[in-house]
Amino acid sequence: MKKRLKITRFTFFILLFVISNTYGQADTVKKFMTPPQPVQYNAGFDVIIKTNGEIVYGLVKEVGLYLISYQRTDIPDGPIYTMLRTDVYAISYRNQVKEYFNPPLDNGYPLINEPGLTPKIDYKRNPLFEKGSFRLAVGFIRSFTKVDGAKNYSSSRSFPAVNIGYDVNFKSKVRLGLQVDFASNKFSKQEYSTYDSTQNNITLKENIFALYVYAKYSVTHDSSRLRPYIIAGLGINTSHIRSENIISFTNSNSQVLLVKSGASSVGLGVIARVGAAYYLSDLLQLFLDAGVGTSVINFGLAVSLK
Repeated sequence: MKKRLKITRFTFFILLFVISNTYGQADTVKKFMTPPQPVQYNAGFDVIIKTNGEIVYGLVKEVGLYLISYQRTDIPDGPIYTMLRTDVYAISYRNQVKEYFNPPLDNGYPLINEPGLTPKIDYKRNPLFEKGSFRLAVGFIRSFTKVDGAKNYSSSRSFPAVNIGYDVNFKSKVRLGLQVDFASNKFSKQEYSTYDSTQNNITLKENIFALYVYAKYSVTHDSSRLRPYIIAGLGINTSHIRSENIISFTNSNSQVLLVKSGASSVGLGVIARVGAAYYLSDLLQLFLDAGVGTSVINFGLAVSLK
């Protein structure tokens, strides 16, 4: 009996020692273990605005000639991502520096809600300014005049009419343009009056200025070198007329009288022409058209912009 009691006491002592030692180690671990500290990352980030309006938040690592590499802010230790430089409109860095790369797409300009970023509009990418064409032509055969009874005069031009125009793409085969015309006409006639015994030598000079807005429709596709077209438009015509009348007496009176006068008028102008352009190259073309306008026939040169 005593022997069994001793064994029980010994066993209890052993268990107590083991339990006490275990709690002591746990307390030591608690004393020497340092709780994990959160990793401190830069609170700032870069804003990448793509040409399609998408906004990406991240830390830009490198801006290369073709690629832009960045790290996502929600994965600080994550992989490095890349995107094409041509797909990026602008980057707003965390130090408040802005850098622009490519104009936005035609579906709209981004950065509406981004303070400090003002989009730069590239007007050359606007459809109304793409593939513009300058036109310069000279006109022959008078088509417009404000001189009353012009058919009763013999007429001539001091120089050919000059047409300067610029048009741009509007639709597939339609271009819109603006044209300015300059022309000068001369008229003369002689009148003899037996009643007054006078002879009238009348000369008129008319200076014309016209401004038109027109539409040009190409009949054929762009693949052919010879491309017929139709032009129609509206505008204003201005005419300034100066006249001189030299009156000579046919009797014994040798007196000569000179009468000068002038008049101006403004009216609605119309152009309606048909013609064809021959493309010497993608940028250079010759054209010839005829119809209603400042002149009956126009011959000129057109230069297309890239």
